[in-house]
Amino acid sequence: MDIKHLRYFVAMAEAGSLMKASERLHVAQPALSVHLSNLELELGVKLFERSHRGITLTDQGQLLYERAITLLRYHSEAILGLKRNKAKPAGTVSIGMPSTMPALFAPPLYKAMREALPDVSLYILDASSPAVYEWLQNGKIDFAILFNIPEDIGLSLSPLFIEDYWLFGQFDEEEDDVDIPFYDVFDFPLALPCRSTAWRKILEEHADHLGKSLSVNFESESYMGLRSLAMSGECYTILPRSSIIQDHLNGFVQARRIIEPEIRGILSLANLQSKDLTDAQKATREVLTATIRQVANELGLGSKGSPSRKVCPGSLFGGDRRVPRPAHRPISP
Repeated sequence: MDIKHLRYFVAMAEAGSLMKASERLHVAQPALSVHLSNLELELGVKLFERSHRGITLTDQGQLLYERAITLLRYHSEAILGLKRNKAKPAGTVSIGMPSTMPALFAPPLYKAMREALPDVSLYILDASSPAVYEWLQNGKIDFAILFNIPEDIGLSLSPLFIEDYWLFGQFDEEEDDVDIPFYDVFDFPLALPCRSTAWRKILEEHADHLGKSLSVNFESESYMGLRSLAMSGECYTILPRSSIIQDHLNGFVQARRIIEPEIRGILSLANLQSKDLTDAQKATREVLTATIRQVANELGLGSKGSPSRKVCPGSLFGGDRRVPRPAHRPISP
């Protein structure tokens, strides 16, 4: 006995005759008669009393009819529920971002995901840019927020916003938010991201163009360490404003926007071109992009103009080694 047999049985019981049931089901009357006989044979009971007036349920037939109505309703609800869930994104989506960003973007992302994609769990990892880049290439994460990445390295990029380079520290002047020519930056003792980062590579290129070298007293993959040094007054650091904006707005650190030239980079949401995105990942990408752009706009982080030359982060431990993409299909955590 299967769902089709039960559906035919219920139609016959409600129609009161094989002829009317045949018309309702668009099934030939002899075929219905065969289905009924097979069902009674399988159950070992008589389900209908037959007469010239039609068919009526026996006591056993009435019992089966009541159970069949419930079973068919459950079956219909289950199919409908599965179809609805199929159209509703669900699952876990992972994203890696530089260590300065979760504090800035996690609260609005949490709210946006809860409202737009309640059945999708967002898994955030943070580290240095080279580490995030390697995680994406190795398939450990689904998305990554990366800085000034070229468009021809096997990644799909969704631009978020453009940021200027800023010099942070404790300056003698009380005036804040003024510009400083890049040539004057060489007079400051600096703590900078490691040479493997895209930020640092672009700085070095501009310095080389001027025939100068940066006075770097301290290198670190830790943005929190660079932030602390800038606030201490011991030295200065060059970072995107988003990485330290809360401390800047609260007056814990001063800032100078670097000009002549204006050094900029574009922050993008990246995913592997070789990996097909699930419905949950596609929907999450839209939420991530819209939310981060909105936050950046509210904080005044976006900048106009063209970004500096795009480069790739190096390996996790420095150098310029390009991390190969895995040959196997990436697996999310």
